[in-house]
Amino acid sequence: MNYKKYLNGCLSDNNDSAKVIAALLAGVAVGAAIGILFAPDSGSETRSQISDKAKDLASTVKDKVQTAKDSLSVKADELKHSANDALDKAKEKYTKATNDATDATEGAI
Repeated sequence: MNYKKYLNGCLSDNNDSAKVIAALLAGVAVGAAIGILFAPDSGSETRSQISDKAKDLASTVKDKVQTAKDSLSVKADELKHSANDALDKAKEKYTKATNDATDATEGAI
């Protein structure tokens, strides 16, 4: 099977990031399995190393998720303030237009 042709076809036909991430994770899993098979350490040492790496990965993912949440929270606050400012400006324009219309009608009478 021509893997390069298949891989290029998949990547060019679909820009779906979920498929790319799934392929990346599959590659990582295959690499880890090959690494375990050829590891020079004993089984308990290998399991300990895998456990340590999994904990490190989990910690890294938690940190990145927290950073993303903080960033989104800041952006949400900025958008909220911008929306409130725009609403205040619209209210001011409405009030001014209403007052101008009232003044114009009173001046016409």
